[in-house]
Amino acid sequence: MSMDQQSIFQKIKERITKDDATFLLISVCFFLVFTLRMILGFIPWYLTLLMIPMFLASLLRPKGGLFSILFLTVLFERFFTLEGIQLGNHLLKLYPLDIVLLGVYIGVFIRMIHKRWTLIMNTANLILLFFFLIATLYFVSSVIGFGSQSTLVAFSTWKNYVFYGMIFFILPSVLENIADVKYFVRYFIASVMCAIIFLVIGILRGGGLWTEFTPLSTSGIRLLAFPHAFYFSLAFLGLFVTETFWANSRYRAFFWVILAIWMFGILGSLMRHMWIGMFLALCFSYIVLFDHLLRTRVKKMFLIAFSFGIILFLTSFFLTLTMPNSTLGHFTQSIVETVSTRFSSIGKSTDTSISWRGSTWNSAFSALSESPFLGLGFGVRIPVESGDYHDFVEIRNIHNSWLALLVQMGIVNFILFFIFLFSLIWKTFRVYTTHPFLSALRIALLTVIVYQGIVFLAQPYLETNLMGLFFWLSLGMMNVLLALVKEEVRNEKEV
Repeated sequence: MSMDQQSIFQKIKERITKDDATFLLISVCFFLVFTLRMILGFIPWYLTLLMIPMFLASLLRPKGGLFSILFLTVLFERFFTLEGIQLGNHLLKLYPLDIVLLGVYIGVFIRMIHKRWTLIMNTANLILLFFFLIATLYFVSSVIGFGSQSTLVAFSTWKNYVFYGMIFFILPSVLENIADVKYFVRYFIASVMCAIIFLVIGILRGGGLWTEFTPLSTSGIRLLAFPHAFYFSLAFLGLFVTETFWANSRYRAFFWVILAIWMFGILGSLMRHMWIGMFLALCFSYIVLFDHLLRTRVKKMFLIAFSFGIILFLTSFFLTLTMPNSTLGHFTQSIVETVSTRFSSIGKSTDTSISWRGSTWNSAFSALSESPFLGLGFGVRIPVESGDYHDFVEIRNIHNSWLALLVQMGIVNFILFFIFLFSLIWKTFRVYTTHPFLSALRIALLTVIVYQGIVFLAQPYLETNLMGLFFWLSLGMMNVLLALVKEEVRNEKEV
């Protein structure tokens, strides 16, 4: 080995922290699990031996465990978050995500005892803790027969509301300073950048990888799967609304290219509710969060994006006219027609997905009328009739996370959760900091929370861990932000 190679390896070794090493260990172990799962078609029980080091690594280094959760969820989505372990004829709904996250929780708990840390507790946090307690009582009640028609579904609902929701409380103990938060954000952005490979695969094969798990109700070929498009949208919004923070960076041209690729992927996913949600979230940020300088920059960014869109459209039109019978021409024409159809179908009653949602939501409200204050409990199905469609649908699958929460837990608990949510958002909105990064983080978090609040009206985000996880992470980051600003103010007073 030459001296130059030794120098390169030495620099890499110096730059890799213990948390990075933990991330690499967990990622390698899961990649082996994933490879064997793709060969065998399931995860046999003996592969849990590979998950033991994943659990222990996240327990010893919770921060590295958190980084691996980000990366593996974004890249492998349901294969990391929804693949249970096969025990004979039984499927144990213990996912790789759960094993790593459990290690993170226990690791933080042990450190809290050792260092005598305390959880951040204020009125909003106490309300959420009380909500978790009630949700746990609902699950226990479902086990003994209240409401539940499926204990496994009830357990899954409890996990989505409570187990993953506990991230909100532990995040300030894992991300203790601004450097930690920056590292966390970099991991997320880098993970979504790596996920661009799925868009490339979708273009090359003429259809997105893993899109079969979330089929469209209307015709069209998607270039990107729904979950990956969701991750793209979170990263796009977070980066776009904080443009002033990285505007003078030497990587700004690279960021603009990445933003354009992400937006292309989001359009190629054909998820209309995402388009609407992103537009409304950006309008909210422009009107409520941006100052005059940022609004001026956004106008310029919009002109650049609009010009890019016109160029892309003209290029597509040119390829369709000049090479109508070529593979490229057919492919381009198919994309343009599909995206145009999805845009034009927004709000039309003839759209089967809209009519199905209307019938399902009406059935949900009718079921809620039986127990409006306390709800129906976890794991319940409701009868749905829409034309020739007749079925019993799980409440968690009614394609409206807010309505699912309302129907399952009733008006009282629904209001309780929204008191917590409004209180946290209001505190984040009112908080003031002169630190450029924390100021940018505030705008990004408020934007993505408003965005998620909108898209929750159209899909079961909160009921699906690979997407609901990012809702709890966003709220947890707000908790971290408030703690860091409070510490910043305290330090300024001491000075």
